[in-house]
Amino acid sequence: MTKWTPRLASRRKRAWMGVALTLGYLGLTLLFTYPLASCLMTCHAGEAGGDAPTYVWNLWWMKKSLIELHSNPLTTEFIFHPIGISLALHTLGATQGAFFVPLSLALGDVAAANVVVLLTFLFSALAVYALARHYHADRGGAFLAGAAFAFCPYRVARLAGHYDLLSTEWIPLFLLCFAKALDRTRRSRAWLVMAALTAAACGYANLSYLVFLGLIAIVFVLERLARKRAPWRTLFLRAGFVFITAGILLSPLFIAIAQAMTRWTYPPYPGAERYSADLLSYLLPAPNQNVLGGALGYEASRNATESIVFPGYLPWLLGLAALLKKRLRRSHAFWIASGVIFFLFSLGPVLRVAGRETGLPLPFALLQRLPLLHNLRAPARFSLIVVLALAILMAAGWTALSRRLRRRSARYAMTGAAAAALILELVSVPVSVFAAETPALFRAVGAEPGDFAVVEIPGIDQVSGRLMHHQTAHGKRIFIGFCARVPLEKKSYYYGLPLVRPLIDLRKRKIPLDDALVERERTSAPRAARFLGIRYFVIERSFAKRGVIDYLERVLPIERLGGDDERELLRVREEELPPLPWTIEAGAPESRLYFESGWRRPAVFEGRLGRAARGRRSTVLLRRPAAGTSAVTLVAHVPASLPIDLRIDDERIGRLRLPAGWSRPRIELPASKGAFAERLTLLWNGPADPSIESAIVTEIRFVRSTASYH
Repeated sequence: MTKWTPRLASRRKRAWMGVALTLGYLGLTLLFTYPLASCLMTCHAGEAGGDAPTYVWNLWWMKKSLIELHSNPLTTEFIFHPIGISLALHTLGATQGAFFVPLSLALGDVAAANVVVLLTFLFSALAVYALARHYHADRGGAFLAGAAFAFCPYRVARLAGHYDLLSTEWIPLFLLCFAKALDRTRRSRAWLVMAALTAAACGYANLSYLVFLGLIAIVFVLERLARKRAPWRTLFLRAGFVFITAGILLSPLFIAIAQAMTRWTYPPYPGAERYSADLLSYLLPAPNQNVLGGALGYEASRNATESIVFPGYLPWLLGLAALLKKRLRRSHAFWIASGVIFFLFSLGPVLRVAGRETGLPLPFALLQRLPLLHNLRAPARFSLIVVLALAILMAAGWTALSRRLRRRSARYAMTGAAAAALILELVSVPVSVFAAETPALFRAVGAEPGDFAVVEIPGIDQVSGRLMHHQTAHGKRIFIGFCARVPLEKKSYYYGLPLVRPLIDLRKRKIPLDDALVERERTSAPRAARFLGIRYFVIERSFAKRGVIDYLERVLPIERLGGDDERELLRVREEELPPLPWTIEAGAPESRLYFESGWRRPAVFEGRLGRAARGRRSTVLLRRPAAGTSAVTLVAHVPASLPIDLRIDDERIGRLRLPAGWSRPRIELPASKGAFAERLTLLWNGPADPSIESAIVTEIRFVRSTASYH
């Protein structure tokens, strides 16, 4: 029998209070996300026509890559088929995906996705509660701080479709661990490791939040140095350990980012002015707030999700009240400084008031000039740290106020009243949800074995979120899709493809369906369908009148399988398609399928039709026509002797030196790894100027090994 002791009683009391705290925040989570919990198994949070389906795809892809494909989730060939794309700069939310995978095995994909979303509210609230307690707030003040942060309009607005931006719990958790690691001598090593782990989790969740962590950590160290809270050597050693360890943990992501940015051309990421916070938005709620929105609602821009920064009047009131006390100004100097700095950053490069630019330049313009930070296109997101700083100051102000009340019951009653007031000014329900179920025909396609592509119309270059949501049902490859950052080479690839470009133009009514188009595509379209591995077309019936189905039936061996009320399902008779070619002619109509990037348009060179390499890096997509294919030969011309480094799917396979003039170099291929297509990269060690033609290729021919004939 356990002996009753005061220490045991204290532990049990803390345990029961922890349970009560968790249940309280859980109740608020269910309230602020209503009606998500009521349709946990049948719907997803967000708007069907917005970004939410893409974030559902993110979770699906994490599971498919890790459990089914056993591949790196930071790259994929299931969207942007067949060229693939890096997801290192995409809003993948890998941390959420890591939680989703085991949950989905127990609950199913739909419920697991919703639980991941709901847990971000609970964990964010608990993390801020613990952080406020570290800064000596009482339980009531810490509870209000957790609620003010976790259920602030900025976070609730992300339910419309930005699941990765809901992963805010890692920021207060990092700051709690970082503060304990730098301020304590006992158990500092454990806190240092925890700080590094939470920073890494934050980085895999969202890169913008990782930038926030880096900036706020710098402010924290500088504040400690200014106040001489610890020897400078200790601060730098401990902070350095956290940064270096977090960097090591994040190295797979950083390496993938570096590879993507050095190999492909990413266009600028505009939008800083459009996604800046309006000064008035900090003082007025959004129109969709249930209680205050009707009378005081203000919408700073058409993109309501990015323009919402209102923290609530109670956080403003109590946070500013804390500043009136000298003792709190000293003990919370870090939070005051952080709040001011991030407030200024959130306003963007130029101050906007009531929707009008004042012309007054702000510090964010300088931040954009720093290396790697010029892609921060949404300054309003910096408001998250403003809300966090206000929440901690709010807890301090509430603690100072409540200590004037001697009776515990009075403090509890006042805290309850404050919580009710906070809920009334922040609540905005119902939140948007959309049906998780996909049309039955996509599930039927998914049940068919094999590795092939599905083409939807509309699609290819439109309604990418819907296509990706459908892909979670059929699990097959699709053209394009959505990625937060897309290289120019990836975007341009599809518009030169036979079969694909006419489908785009017919859908947009840019070209008529006539005999000339059919004749031009009659040979190249079947070859494209074979190379791309297309087995099914899913076409909305409204587009049938634009000639899309007629075009497919005239250029491909295809059959109609019916469909549903909205869509027609067509299947390609693959056995009637031409086989994969043994020879790729650089000037053929379908040559764009193979010559992926770093090539000019076909032209005549010394009487031969070919393609000139552009720049120092050119890539070719290869599909081996038969087992035993062991090499390729090029028909190439260079003006002077030129060395070439060779890679297959990022693996170096050798080096060649082309002699001046025409030659037929042979490139040995490694054993096939079963990929749908292989990328042969030719690194020309010639002039860096892309205007200088370093090499010309007219033909690529596959070679079968002698052993394969026996």
